Amino acid sequence: MSASRASIPLSVKLMLTTSIVVAAAVAISAWFGQRTIAELARDDVAARRTAGEAAIVREAELLTKNVATATAIPMAQQAYGEVGPLIAATLRDYPRIQWIAIASDGKLVAATPGAPTVAFDDLTDARGVVGHRRVAADKPDWIYGSDIRLGDQVLGQLRLGVSTAELDAELARVVATADDQAQRSMRTVWMVALALLAVGVVMAALQGIRTGKPLRALATSAAKIAAGDLRQRVDDGRRDEIGALAKNFNFMADRLGQLMIEQAAKASMERELALARSVQQGMLPPPDVVEHGRFRVVGHCEPASSCGGDWWTYRTLSGGRLLLVIGDATGHGVHSAIVAGTARGAVEALAEADERLLTPDQILRSIDAAIRNVGEASLLMTAFVAVFDPASGTIQYANAGQNFPYVMHMAADRRLDKSTIIAASGNPLGDRVLKLDIRRGAIQLRPGDLFVAFTDGVVERQAPSGKLFGDRRLRSIFTGAAMGADGASLGRLRDQVRNQIDEFAAGTVAQDDITFVLCHYDPLTAGAIGAAG
Repeated sequence: MSASRASIPLSVKLMLTTSIVVAAAVAISAWFGQRTIAELARDDVAARRTAGEAAIVREAELLTKNVATATAIPMAQQAYGEVGPLIAATLRDYPRIQWIAIASDGKLVAATPGAPTVAFDDLTDARGVVGHRRVAADKPDWIYGSDIRLGDQVLGQLRLGVSTAELDAELARVVATADDQAQRSMRTVWMVALALLAVGVVMAALQGIRTGKPLRALATSAAKIAAGDLRQRVDDGRRDEIGALAKNFNFMADRLGQLMIEQAAKASMERELALARSVQQGMLPPPDVVEHGRFRVVGHCEPASSCGGDWWTYRTLSGGRLLLVIGDATGHGVHSAIVAGTARGAVEALAEADERLLTPDQILRSIDAAIRNVGEASLLMTAFVAVFDPASGTIQYANAGQNFPYVMHMAADRRLDKSTIIAASGNPLGDRVLKLDIRRGAIQLRPGDLFVAFTDGVVERQAPSGKLFGDRRLRSIFTGAAMGADGASLGRLRDQVRNQIDEFAAGTVAQDDITFVLCHYDPLTAGAIGAAG
């Protein structure tokens, strides 16, 4: 059923609908016209009947009085022979009069042919006034009566029969004429109605064709666009709703082409960003715990977008030493990732040149020189560099605006307890205005100490309420944590920090990259003892 309906052209539907509406309107109009003509004819006949009967009544009453007056003297003289010619002459002069009869003392004195004997039934009303009545309900005749008086003396009774056949015949002619006129009017109405119906059908067909053609063009163009041909356009010169629809269609087609281009560019950009993210993640150290002599290192780096400005790296140096660098470029995204990659490249270049150049101070200066002239705008980076020396048990460090790291000390039960903050600040690297200011220093390590470094994205991670994760909440994770003799405890500690940050954020979008690095100094491990032996 739906398929057959869908196959009917819109012009045909419009023509059929308009034809049905016009036909219904014409039929209803014709029916009301015929009914109105019939009602007018009935009203006219009724009015004519009322007027004709009133005229008959007036004529009959006047004639009755005249006859009664004319026959009064002969009746008073009992000259009944003179009465007959009088009533006969009256009957000849008034064709509507059917008969006349006169009686006295209940006896018929004179009568014209056809006078019935019942004519002398009582015609008086409640007041005693003689009137008139119809002979029978199914006959068009009336009987009028009057007393024949001479002064106050009643000499006899007069009865007069009046026929209404002439009136009825005239009314019948009126009805026939009205019916004939009604038939002619109905034929005229139907002819006009059929002409209007034909005109309506033709106009509906023309309008349907005029409407359906651009709509079919729209449907055809839409199907071609759906098939991938985005060059399709339609004529939008009409000044009606179809013209407005055509303009919107052309605008949609233009916009769709632009969106396809933009979508392709976006897909290409997303592929490039995914590749850049993959490259950047490949530049980071592996996620597993790395053991180097008396040190174990593990970190976590999570960009806020496809690419990030946070990074960290480590290098093993001679004498069991360990170099660790953590940096944070301004913002996040591709530009920050480029700065981060440039900084890491500076460290790698310096390491390949001469290991003796890998001092905290020199590394920061090399990073500053590498990123200072990257791009037109000034791109800043905070960084912290530490060199761990197992022989002396010290950390040589330099800070350029990075968050203060701290060292968590291990108690006798191998649980982390108190902490020492490495308070050294300095200016961010890459600033083209301010003079480079690097703060250096050293701190003595004790067996079991845990070094913690992090970027500001960790402590500034927001909960849905807007509250920050904070340094105190971060430090509470480490306080009381048990550190085993193997690297598994350090890996679990890294996962605990990451999970608690995620739980605190509760799915909110990160505003900055998140990076932290843990380095455990444990000279009493089996691996360290074996290496020393």
